[in-house]
Amino acid sequence: MRFCRGRFAAPWYTGDKPRATPPGAFHTITRRPPMPRRVCTFAVAHTDISAQPFNNAARTVRIFAPNNLSGSAVYVKFSNYYSDAPVWVGNATIGLADAKGRLVPDTVRPLTVHGDTSFALVPQRDVFSDRVALPVQPGCTIAVSLYYPGGEKVTSGNFVGIFANRSVKGDHCDAPALPKARLWTDLSKSVLPWDISSATTTLSEVIVEQDDALPAPRVVAMFGDSIMQQGAWVTPFTARLYEHFRGGVSVCNLGIGGNRLLYGATPASRGMYGHAGIERYRYDLLPIEGLTHAVFALGTNDLGHPGTGGAPEEELITVDQYAAAARTIADALHKQGVKVYAGLILPREVNHLFPPEREALRRAINRWIAEEGPFDAVLDLGAPIADTDDGVGMKKEFALPDGLHPNLAGGRAIAEAIDLSLFA
Repeated sequence: MRFCRGRFAAPWYTGDKPRATPPGAFHTITRRPPMPRRVCTFAVAHTDISAQPFNNAARTVRIFAPNNLSGSAVYVKFSNYYSDAPVWVGNATIGLADAKGRLVPDTVRPLTVHGDTSFALVPQRDVFSDRVALPVQPGCTIAVSLYYPGGEKVTSGNFVGIFANRSVKGDHCDAPALPKARLWTDLSKSVLPWDISSATTTLSEVIVEQDDALPAPRVVAMFGDSIMQQGAWVTPFTARLYEHFRGGVSVCNLGIGGNRLLYGATPASRGMYGHAGIERYRYDLLPIEGLTHAVFALGTNDLGHPGTGGAPEEELITVDQYAAAARTIADALHKQGVKVYAGLILPREVNHLFPPEREALRRAINRWIAEEGPFDAVLDLGAPIADTDDGVGMKKEFALPDGLHPNLAGGRAIAEAIDLSLFA
């Protein structure tokens, strides 16, 4: 069992020290051998999920990472950033899963850190796994199984378990089909289109190693709030991209429910809403391996939380504050050669929680995004679902009962309206 004290990065290439060539010697120019390239195929943004009532202690979590890249090996980036105590991983495996979520025979490999499948994750640190030789192809699903044997609660992760399953008690890392804890999963899905009982814990990225003789894929990071995190539009949009650009693009959903651009989590969320976008972009967004495109869509909660969502009224964002923060993030991405696309803030129901003056502010921020923002393109995500009859909010058939989030039909409408040529 190893105690991991920071990030592990294997040397991707080593060679002998160049030797001096005698004068007049004949030079033979050869093509250099292919070098491995690391590309992120899957990622989630972490927050403090200690407020979540479901404990993974003595259970196995299996995370399913949809993959659209070719590669010969994989790495996993773990994070225990939002924790004050070590978290023990008692066993870890990685392999491929079929369409029913069962592990594909002969693909399951030990997932190790410093050579051991049992390791501790140091608080407030990230660490990379060892390289795992696992050939992957577009269309496959990578399955990571993590067993937490200790009694401590896992507190660093993403609380919407779109891609995670939580087992009954025990180490089931090698089980072809994970024996799932059904009660809370079924109850959760009876109310919401996702499972809130199965958080994605400690895993933050899955990285594919590929030959750099292959064309470099596009890596698209989605940086937003619950409207992204819940996947209503990001999931069908990802499916469209993967079908259209098979093997040529990956999508990383870095959405955090309740997240704001200018301020961090409200006290009522107990940290679950994450650090402010203007802070977390530095460690959630910029380090993504191979990042080429970013879709920026924050602002809904900067308008909705102050005065009504557990945040003080004085934290209501202004157009100038929004512009300064958005410009800072866009400039940092542009310095890395990343294209930045901004999503307009979605329409929402106007009521006592979102009065008309907030709606006017939403429209003013959207005008700045569309007319003055430093973005390579602007995505009018709300246009396909807006209630054009009333001019306010979403069409009922496209909205969840809260009038704030698009439902699955609304998500599909948004996804279908996005111009895929922006990601060519």
